[in-house]
Amino acid sequence: MKKIIMAALACLCTISGINAQEFMKVSAEKVLTEDNQRCYQIRRGYSRKDKTQWEPFCGGFRNFYYESGYEYTMHVEKYDPTADTIVVIKTIGRDNSDSYRKMKEMQKKAAEARAAKAARDAEAGKTAAPAKKK
Repeated sequence: MKKIIMAALACLCTISGINAQEFMKVSAEKVLTEDNQRCYQIRRGYSRKDKTQWEPFCGGFRNFYYESGYEYTMHVEKYDPTADTIVVIKTIGRDNSDSYRKMKEMQKKAAEARAAKAARDAEAGKTAAPAKKK
């Protein structure tokens, strides 16, 4: 009976440990707060459709290295707004939105170049006198 109780207790501790974790995003840039501190911008949750607002976090992270210019998605221990440290369990992803923007700009420039070439080709076809049929 004692073994069953211990196993149930261990199971409850494991389940409660899982509930004490959540996903979080850290913005690519820090913000300047009213008291002139550079703080991280964080957003709780994982969904891209989630439109919750970014909030400043002026504390630090444990098990995490922040590099400006990258947005991070991570798995953390339950976030407590009064705490000055967020414990990162695992960094899931790092997104460099600048490279994405550059890629989109290059695609746009290539499309514009193709459109300009097509316009020049069409203009050249109009100015060339068509051969008359006899």
